[in-house]
Amino acid sequence: MAQILIIDDDPYVRRFYEHLFKLNRYDIDIAGSGEEGIRKAKVLKPQLILLDIMMPKMNGLEVLKILKEDPQTSSAKVIVLSNLEDNSVAGRAAVLGASGFIIKSQVTDAELLSAIDSHLTAKK
Repeated sequence: MAQILIIDDDPYVRRFYEHLFKLNRYDIDIAGSGEEGIRKAKVLKPQLILLDIMMPKMNGLEVLKILKEDPQTSSAKVIVLSNLEDNSVAGRAAVLGASGFIIKSQVTDAELLSAIDSHLTAKK
């Protein structure tokens, strides 16, 4: 079973994704901040990380940079999630090593699950 780590400061979003992914038989863990997400990623070594961009203290791009520079976490695929339709943020995420960029308000549950499946089965 694939291990997925969700890093998002919004408790509603975390609960929603946790419920959706557990229904679809993914092994899920959650983190409510960038700092917590980095710590959990080092311990859990997830195959996939869903990472929110807009978080207090440490934003998603800062978290992504740290994850991709650390040998313990650099192999995890990271899908960046945002409420902002901003091509510059998507471009910066790609440069930092994100595997994908999804705008939360524009994706259905089925599309999100399909994106996760394709990222989990894609070669590095």
